[in-house]
Amino acid sequence: MFRRVLLLAVVAASFSANAARAQEAPPGGCELHVWPSGPLNSVYQGWIHGGIVNGAVTGRDGYPEVPPDPLGAASQTALLDRAQPQGIIGRDSYRLIVHAEPLTSREIRTTPGRLTTDGAQCYAELIVDDVFLQQDVFHGSYLKSSLRYRDFGDGVAPAATPVRVFGSWVKTPLRLFPPKEGVDREAASNDLKSAYVENLTRFAEALNKPAKAKRGK
Repeated sequence: MFRRVLLLAVVAASFSANAARAQEAPPGGCELHVWPSGPLNSVYQGWIHGGIVNGAVTGRDGYPEVPPDPLGAASQTALLDRAQPQGIIGRDSYRLIVHAEPLTSREIRTTPGRLTTDGAQCYAELIVDDVFLQQDVFHGSYLKSSLRYRDFGDGVAPAATPVRVFGSWVKTPLRLFPPKEGVDREAASNDLKSAYVENLTRFAEALNKPAKAKRGK
């Protein structure tokens, strides 16, 4: 818990310096465009019932109470801006551009080229496709994130379609969210937000993991 609280503090403390460096990036440099997902979804598995998607976040009877809109697009945009994900995924020289509006599922899955009209030759995209609160009486609560990374090359020979596409689900355990009786709601909210940032790190580990060598015949 301390590690994730410290992570949020470091992210907040470094935001001003990182943002200033991003603004100073020279025109025509590398860019990383990032999008938040839509609202938090949920799935719950209890002793007797469960499995209904969004039972908790919609206030369905018999499901654990979840505060309204705990991780909306505006909240995610602020977290992404502060976290500076270009550094997390190992693209430190890229200028970060965080978009406020989530993409539709259709846009994400059917757009072969860039998701923007930006003309930067060195260009990449990071999309938070989905965020899920997974609650299980057997294994506890997790924040699951689905992310996609699309790399259009380094600008030497600008690509019309991605030269690399990578997507993965990642998850981080929650200790305070959703808040139970007697748990401070702000602390629970910070637990959810720190898990969101932690999932960026988990995704980066998967993204940059060396490919397994092929076995010989």
